[in-house]
Amino acid sequence: MVLLKVYIVLVGLCLMAKPQINFFPNLPLGEYRIIFLAIYPCESTKDQILGWNLYFSKKSQNTTEMKGNLTFKESFDDSSKLDINLSSWSLIGGWKKNSYVYLTDNACSKLKYVMGNVWFSATSSFNISNHCPLPRGTYTTKGLDIKYLQDHNFPKVYYYGKYKGVISIKNKKNKLLGCVALEFNLVRPWEMSKY
Repeated sequence: MVLLKVYIVLVGLCLMAKPQINFFPNLPLGEYRIIFLAIYPCESTKDQILGWNLYFSKKSQNTTEMKGNLTFKESFDDSSKLDINLSSWSLIGGWKKNSYVYLTDNACSKLKYVMGNVWFSATSSFNISNHCPLPRGTYTTKGLDIKYLQDHNFPKVYYYGKYKGVISIKNKKNKLLGCVALEFNLVRPWEMSKY
């Protein structure tokens, strides 16, 4: 009986001393972390009613900010349509469109919904009302830390890889009013970007 107790104590000590092995699965999809690479207007903004002149600026080694301005020649409201199209980077090079597509009416309200808490961080940074419609005018930010761009309402599980998301606002006749593109990598939560 005494030997059994000693054996149990020794096994317990060995189990406590054994290092923890972390399992990092290499699956093609799952929860992800976003590494933003670039943000830019899709086309020239001089003819666009909703100009999104944004860029990323490295503030320090660990901090990158989104800077720039939004120029609305008309108010941004629910009379327009929202078109979000995600392109994936092909293994042979080039963008393959329609990896993820979101088309809807009521552009302002739906953009507010899909952006989630990013909407509130961005409107606060640009000093705009966080309610639709957004009034016409020019709005400038001194910098929004891109870590706040992670808190959105897009799917939380997706395929890992390099993507380009294009957010387009169109009128009822499908005329482009404004457009912005984001390039980013979706990586496993414990990985660094390969691109």
